[in-house]
Amino acid sequence: MKRCLIVMAWAVLALPASGLRAAELPDVKIDAVLQGSGIRTLAGHDGVAAETIWIKGDKTRVDFDAGAGRRGRILRGGDHAWLLMPTSRRALPADHVRIGAITRLDVARPCWDLGFACAAVESRRIAGRPAHGWRYRHAGHAGPGGSDSGVFWIDAEYGLLLAFEAKDSAGQTHRMEATAVGFAKIPEDTFAMPESLRMDVKKADSRADRLRRYAQ
Repeated sequence: MKRCLIVMAWAVLALPASGLRAAELPDVKIDAVLQGSGIRTLAGHDGVAAETIWIKGDKTRVDFDAGAGRRGRILRGGDHAWLLMPTSRRALPADHVRIGAITRLDVARPCWDLGFACAAVESRRIAGRPAHGWRYRHAGHAGPGGSDSGVFWIDAEYGLLLAFEAKDSAGQTHRMEATAVGFAKIPEDTFAMPESLRMDVKKADSRADRLRRYAQ
């Protein structure tokens, strides 16, 4: 019974986080900058990374670049997430990768889907979009970027995550801010897996589906 409840809880979290159905949201591309001690450089200093997010329905693609050897792409769709790195010939499971894991939230109750409480703070204008701010604490790793406490801002119309300033449970800092938000039709092939990896991923997805059915 406990196992079933856990599976049901994860199923709820997997639903589109906005009050609108995913199909009603326009395709969107977000350019952002990530900073903080949570992104360490090889020299041990606070790091900076560029991030580009494409969202189309329930599909998400996140390209990130934190310097040599720290570039990659995350493809999310349905129940599956995969990490593609130029240094690897295989797609790696990315269900627990924090980068770009939270992209949009319910405008009225943004923390409901995340499982912790938050309180409204002053709104801002970010990348030309009005954004509502929310402060949260004691989130464990459930906050944006895997953070425990901080403030995040979401697009006032669509609930898109546009910025956050936070710390994780180890005290490392995490900051993200969108620099551009564009609404335009995104081609389906933007989310396509490279052909050389597609069959391996298909087999891995099938194995994961069988395990989920067993857990239920």
